[in-house]
Order: sequence, then structure tokens, then C-alpha cells
Amino acid sequence: MSFFSRTITAQSPSPNYVGDDCKNSTEQSLTSGYKTNLNSVLSWLSSDAATSKGYNHIAIGTTTNDAVYGLYDCRGDVTGTFCQFCISTAASDILRRCPNRPSAVIWYNYCILRYSNHDFIGNLTTTPVWLFPATKNTTNSTQELQKAETYIQSLIKNATVETKLLYAMGEFNSGASLGERYGLVQCSRDLTSEQCRQCLNDLLDQVPKCCAGKVGWMAGSPSCLIKYDDFMFYKITIISQGSSPLPNNNSGIK
Repeated sequence: MSFFSRTITAQSPSPNYVGDDCKNSTEQSLTSGYKTNLNSVLSWLSSDAATSKGYNHIAIGTTTNDAVYGLYDCRGDVTGTFCQFCISTAASDILRRCPNRPSAVIWYNYCILRYSNHDFIGNLTTTPVWLFPATKNTTNSTQELQKAETYIQSLIKNATVETKLLYAMGEFNSGASLGERYGLVQCSRDLTSEQCRQCLNDLLDQVPKCCAGKVGWMAGSPSCLIKYDDFMFYKITIISQGSSPLPNNNSGIK
């Protein structure tokens, strides 16, 4: 399993570029029809993000050889204008960072955007993996990691079994020596609960490689995300966890 590692610092109010999968692909000669459909997909995703619940997908040109499939997914605590800002940024950057690619994934701290010439909607994608340790070191790496893994497992259960929203966040007191900790798990909302559980567990297994001695970290793949830290990094007032995360009736096939 391939992965990238980078140090993260405090939360930023604007979408920050995290990574992409274009280092593992090469530029190709794209047809004019594919380029036109790709631009249409990226434009639609950017516009739709302003009014959706933070997730949607579309396919354009499915009756031709130039079909383009696209998907965006904002972090579960981010919707509306800020989700659109993140997706619009991603739609612009993905063409610059990944020129002439028939498929690409780009990830920001608040959203992810994907497109491909193959229909990936509903398919689990676990590589590449991005791992981002925070700068602050913990005073007890073994205890920190054990408590983090236990709590993240409870969020995974909440997201995939108890609510099946494919998203969960919360906080817990990790003890007098460590203090409050905050966590968030999320999967791309085209997945099933079982696919989400598998994705998050696979991602959690990667965390000790980068982050055992750190107070906070973030780990992500094209299909899921885990974040853990000692400050409240999520916006709990933006959405209700009781709302449906699946606006599939708004997705498009053209």
C-alpha cells in the first residue's frame, strides 16, 4: 500500500491542499470530447456543492467513448458556501496539478474531488494513503495511541452500524495526563456501510507508521478520512447527524 506523509499544523479557515494521486500516473493525449466533458463535470460539481448536503456525483457522455465520471465529498461538518469554495478550488487545481490525466483524485483538508474515464461510483478505493502527523509530541505514546484507536473504533461503529451515516465525530476525556481529544471519521457517501467500515479500519491500521508519538494526526484515502487531535477542529453547528447524507436524487447522468 502506497502512502504519503506530511506534517500538519493548526486548523486553517481556508481549504488547504493535502495531496493527489497524480504522481503515480503519466500524462496522456486526451480527446477534445473528453476534455469538453471533463470541464462540464468539474463545472457541475463546483456549482452543485453550493446547494447540496456536501456530496454528489455525475456522469457525462456515458453513451460515447469520452465518458467522464465525477464525484465530490465535503467533510461532514462542512456544507453550503464553504463546501462550494473547497470544491471550486479543487476543480481548478486538479487540472493544474494533474494535467492531461484520464483520471485523478485531489484532496483538501475539507473536501475531496475525483474524476475518471471509468465508473468508480460505489467502488471502494483505499490507495493511495495520505498520513499527516501533527507537530506536537505526546508524553505517553503508547497510551495515546491505544486511547486514540479505541475511540476511533467507537466512531467507526457509530458511522457504519449505529447511524449508517458514514460519518461521525465527537470528543472524549482521555485522562488527567492527556486531557480532551477530538475525532472525526468519514467515508465517501457512495459507499455501503460495510465498505466504509473496511476503508476506515484499513486506514486506522496505517496510523502507527507515522503518528504513534503525536498528539494529533490525519489519515486519508480516496474513499475515507480519519482525523484526531487535542482541539475541536470540527464545526458541530453546521449539520445535524440526524440528517441524511445521501442526496443521490440530485446526482446526474448525462
